[in-house]
Order: sequence, then structure tokens, then C-alpha cells
Amino acid sequence: MNINEIMSIDVKTCMPSSNLQDVAALMWSNDCGAIPVVNELNVPQGIVTDRDIAMAAMLNQKPLWDLTAAEIIQEQNLCSCQQNNSLQECLNMMKEEGVRRVLVTNADDTLAGIVSIGDVVAFTGNSNSRGKKQTAQIKHEPVLSMLKHVSAHHMQPQQPIAQMEKDS
Repeated sequence: MNINEIMSIDVKTCMPSSNLQDVAALMWSNDCGAIPVVNELNVPQGIVTDRDIAMAAMLNQKPLWDLTAAEIIQEQNLCSCQQNNSLQECLNMMKEEGVRRVLVTNADDTLAGIVSIGDVVAFTGNSNSRGKKQTAQIKHEPVLSMLKHVSAHHMQPQQPIAQMEKDS
């Protein structure tokens, strides 16, 4: 099974120069918790999550309109895969990188979609996916193991962006 069979394709994006107020508004109006950051050619540069926005506001003690997506993604390791990658490859990447979402790209590296843990869980359930009856192609136990790993809150608290700039 390839990742393009379960990925979300109606993905809202922002530019690195977008302020976090606008990114949060995109999340609110589109009922999502993450917005991919793309350049002018629609090539993914990173991703901003609702948690990123909350932490940036708290750690920097600045209003959201004074913070940009570029500040969030500057130290980020971009996790992406191609549409023809297998679902298992994507799950392995999520587990290894400790992420809940992976950006999916076309052959020309432009954004094609996004796969979230929610997409994987929905696929592994007993429901129909995109109108087709799915057979159990992914075993539940590895998925649950990966979810436990990714959901663990084992990361150290982040430094404020301003403090990171001083330390550089």
C-alpha cells in the first residue's frame, strides 16, 4: 500500500514569512492542527503545529503577529516522503523521527499532501477508506507501538527563539 492511498490532499499551507497569527487563523478556519510551510514553488520547508504556536508565544513572550513560521521551522528536521513510498515506510519514519505528521511530496518535490497519525488509525480501523473496503494490510500492534513512541513527551523544554539567537 502506497502512502498516496491514505494521505490528505486538501492541505492548507503558509509561507515562511507568514506570521503565527495568520497560521493560527488558518488552523482554526480549516479545523486542523498543523500547517505545512512551503516556498514560492510549493516545496515544503517545514511544518507549524498548534503546539509550536503555543510554545513560541509562551517562550518568547511576544504576540503571534510578531513571530513568523520561519522562526518555528529554522531548526526543524523536515520529515517527508514521496507518494509512492509504502505506508510501512511512512510509519517507520514517524517512529524514528518522533513525529505525528509526515509531508508527502510529488516527484518534483512539491507538496502533494500530508499523512497524520489520525489517517493511519482511520486506515487500520474496520471502516471504509475513500469508499473502498480495505483489507487488514497493516498490523495493529506495530501501529500502536509507534503511536506510544511518538506520543511520549520526552523532549526537553525549548529555549525562547530570542535566547537561541543570543546563544548563536
